[in-house]
Amino acid sequence: MEVVEYCVSKKRLFLLGTIFFLIMCISGIYALRDEMSDIENGLSTSSVDIEIVEYGKNNELFQEDGKKVMPGDEIILIPRVNNLGIDCYIRTKITYTVNNQEFPITNYIIGNYSSWTKSGDYYYYDSVLNQEESIDLFNKVIIPDHLSAEYDGKEVVLHIVVDAIQEKNFDGDWTDIEIQKSIDRTYDIDYEGETSVVYEDDTNNHVTLDDDFFGHLGNMLPGDSMSEEVEILNSGKKKNIYYLTIDYDELTPDEIALLQKIKLVIKNSAGEIIVDSNLANKEKLTLGTFDSGTGDSYIIELTLPTDADNEYSKLFAKVMWKFSYENAQQQDEDDGDNDNDNDNNKEDNNGSNTNPDTGDLKFDLSITVFLLSTLGFIITLVYGKLNNKKYKEKRI
Repeated sequence: MEVVEYCVSKKRLFLLGTIFFLIMCISGIYALRDEMSDIENGLSTSSVDIEIVEYGKNNELFQEDGKKVMPGDEIILIPRVNNLGIDCYIRTKITYTVNNQEFPITNYIIGNYSSWTKSGDYYYYDSVLNQEESIDLFNKVIIPDHLSAEYDGKEVVLHIVVDAIQEKNFDGDWTDIEIQKSIDRTYDIDYEGETSVVYEDDTNNHVTLDDDFFGHLGNMLPGDSMSEEVEILNSGKKKNIYYLTIDYDELTPDEIALLQKIKLVIKNSAGEIIVDSNLANKEKLTLGTFDSGTGDSYIIELTLPTDADNEYSKLFAKVMWKFSYENAQQQDEDDGDNDNDNDNNKEDNNGSNTNPDTGDLKFDLSITVFLLSTLGFIITLVYGKLNNKKYKEKRI
């Protein structure tokens, strides 16, 4: 009879321990999931970046600078434009002179110009020069065969200028375009961005974002505009005020200048602009005040203006989006207190930004269940060992 009683008790202990263990795991995972609800995603600016490399015979680098030539000579020279940056349009201006006398390139510079349109002093490439593509401007230079003796010992000069402008947001009009030198900074043309979204306290139970919130801010260009939707629903029992704060640290002056250049506009569901600022603004931005069970939707829009020049290219800046809220009644009381009372109140009440009627309670309950389940699991193990020892003593 003792053996039978012992076997039944052992099975019950095993079952009870298993139940406690499962509850412990589930509650622990839920608590961590509720706490670790941040999203990673970011921004950088791209660049128009080209280079000209000269090739000669057999596609080798051109090595004939300073070579003596005769009238009628043909020189293999291939200026190749390599696109090191984003998709772009290009134009070229070629000047060919002998003893300061200009000669027409159509007669003495041989190449395929069917893909180019001549307008004024420039040839305009009719297609987009895509990222990592190349285009040859021409392939041969001919020295005029009718040069007189006065050109003996004179210098043949070939000037090649190539301008490039981003394909995106460009209307095709070069008239007022100010060509600038590309900034010499290392950057990753394929970078897609990386920003942090942080929910203070249990704000994630009130604010809904897309999982890929601003996940493609990498390589912004002048004229680019990107937007995301944010929904707020007060899931607490009290009237709350909701905020958004943009934060960042350890940025260079150039990177901060980029954030200042990026326009930040937030509109509510009625289309009203409630925030008109820039991404460098660290002030707490008020989104709205809502009673329990009410809320609104918002469009957050970021724009890099078209007048952003090369000074803002090839830059990276990581920012943090912080969503928070506080009880509206408590805010009114805080406004009536002096600064010292506010500081003491924040220390005593952990900031009064929390609403313990919603997410915090769920998180605390998860931790409580986790701790109690862990304790029950340990007690079950200890009791099982003591029971096993008692059985052995009886058998002896």
